[in-house]
Amino acid sequence: MDVLLVIPPSVFLGLVLATFASFTFHTVLGRRQRSGVVYWPFGLAGFAAGALAATPLGATYLALGGLPVLGGLVGCLIGLLIAHLVLT
Repeated sequence: MDVLLVIPPSVFLGLVLATFASFTFHTVLGRRQRSGVVYWPFGLAGFAAGALAATPLGATYLALGGLPVLGGLVGCLIGLLIAHLVLT
């Protein structure tokens, strides 16, 4: 339980949002039963890339704490679309 105290809240929120977006994407567009396991890393990487790209650009529209949520979700969606193209 002490590990959860070390993780910054913005990182934890990013993990939760990226996981929710990835499995929602799998529910809507997933074709195989286990494709959600493949979508999840792409969603996490896309969320991290989107959040990291939005910060220096100043695109912090819908930011919670230090986390640009909108940039992260756009990056997550791009990562999930790339994963969907790879799987099909």
